[in-house]
Amino acid sequence: MSNEAESAVEIALEPARKAELDSVLRLLSDSNLPVADLESHIDAFTLAKCNGIVVGTAGLEIYGELALLRSLCVAERHRSKLIGAALVSAIASRALAQGVRELYLLTTGAAPYFAHLGFVQIEREQAPIEIRNTAQFSALCPASAVCMRKTIGPLLEVTAIPSRARGAG
Repeated sequence: MSNEAESAVEIALEPARKAELDSVLRLLSDSNLPVADLESHIDAFTLAKCNGIVVGTAGLEIYGELALLRSLCVAERHRSKLIGAALVSAIASRALAQGVRELYLLTTGAAPYFAHLGFVQIEREQAPIEIRNTAQFSALCPASAVCMRKTIGPLLEVTAIPSRARGAG
């Protein structure tokens, strides 16, 4: 197949279903990503599909205004087609709609990629306790994994009410 034909392929992003668990497990395992707790989180995944076949995944674990982006993976032959960026964008939009203001992630080899998407590296100890208590953070990802954060929603801090706004209602 020519590159032009490959680039014309439609990628559909959709929520994962339990019936797709084996496809997601295989994709993540092929990329050496953790799968131990996947079954209990499959409903939190968004899938990228090409002709009905799962070619990408991204998961979202929400903890109030914080969330963990996990298991971003694109099948090797579908990389460099912006599928990963589309999955991150879809996850961020879903998170924002649910009141999340900060996304966190752990990565062992894709820090430059995530930096390109607006994530900044932080020390693991700087991650909020809700994120540090996740299975990904505490057990599944190695201690050498880089922790990254991205603000996706406004951080609203009210320090004082302007005098002209007092008594306005």
